[in-house]
This record gives sequence, structure tokens and C-alpha cells, in this order.
Amino acid sequence: MGSVNDNQSARPAAGRSTYERGRGLLGKLESLLLALGAFAIIGFCAYITLGIILRTFFASQIPDEVVIVGELMVAALVLPLAYVAADKGFIAVEILTSRFGKRAQSWLNMLAATVGLVAAVPITYAAYLAAHEALESGNYFFGILELPEWPGRLVFFIGYTVLMLRLVDLCIHELLVGLGIVKNHQPPLPLDNT
Repeated sequence: MGSVNDNQSARPAAGRSTYERGRGLLGKLESLLLALGAFAIIGFCAYITLGIILRTFFASQIPDEVVIVGELMVAALVLPLAYVAADKGFIAVEILTSRFGKRAQSWLNMLAATVGLVAAVPITYAAYLAAHEALESGNYFFGILELPEWPGRLVFFIGYTVLMLRLVDLCIHELLVGLGIVKNHQPPLPLDNT
């Protein structure tokens, strides 16, 4: 189970197939979500730090600190999921699988992506229902700022939708590699300079 960046040959964008361009576009979307997740981490770290400083030195506090930090933490955890899946960066035990041939590894990768997809579909559907309900009802968190619930629910749905798209892509790609239709060439992730 290697990285997305294994066995790459640099080819000009004009020579890429529609399939490869689509995978590259999905990679760019994943990179954008990764960057947004990083900004969410910076945001909640700054918010927590400011809250600590205000409580310690000024006997004051930031309004709705728990709600804002919680919502930013959801974004930080969910938005990069598809990027991690594309890079096959999840925790894996490769004691036996690394000894198999490339084609057998491809079939095992397809199995892993399929199991992940089976797990992601109900979560994505539940996220859709939660986001839709939050948008329709206009619910908000109780607190001084009365922040709406829909941004966090929508971010969660977007993160899992893109993860589901990547898992479908991985299933199709590994199937094609396993059948020998395509070589195991995968486009680099957009943030890579290789």
C-alpha cells in the first residue's frame, strides 16, 4: 500500500486523459479542503490562546468559546479526510501485504477503499440530513452570540462528500489496475512539488 506519489512520471497536462484530469481536479479540491482544515486549526488555537490570556490576566472570557472551538475542530478533522485517503495516509498494518505483488496489493487497496466507502455512505447521508435540517430550521447554538448550526453541519457534509468521491475514485482506479487496464500511475497531489 504505497503512497499516491509512487511510480510517477511527469507528463504534461495536455497529454493526460480525461480520467487523469478528473483525478487531478479532485486532488485540487482535496488540497483546498486541507488548507481550510489547517486554517481551522490556526483559528481554534488562536481562539483558545486568547481565551486563556483573557481568563488569566484580565478575569474575562470570550463568548461562546466552546461552541466556536468545537465547530472549528470539526472542520479541522473532517475537511482533510479525502486528502489523507488519496495519499493512503491512514494507519495500516502492512506485515503481509507489502510482500504481495503489485496486482495483489491493488486488489487489497480496492478492498480497503470499498470497506471505507461502505462506512462513509451512511455517515455522509446522516450529514446531509443534519445539514439540510439545520438550514431549513435555522437552529442556532444557545449562547451570547447565538451562532447558527448550519455552517458546521455543512462543513461536515462537504468533508464526507469529498471523502466519498475519493473512495469511489480509489475503488475504480484499483479495479482498473487490478485488471491490468491501467498502470499504477496516479497523479501527484497538488501540494507536492515532485
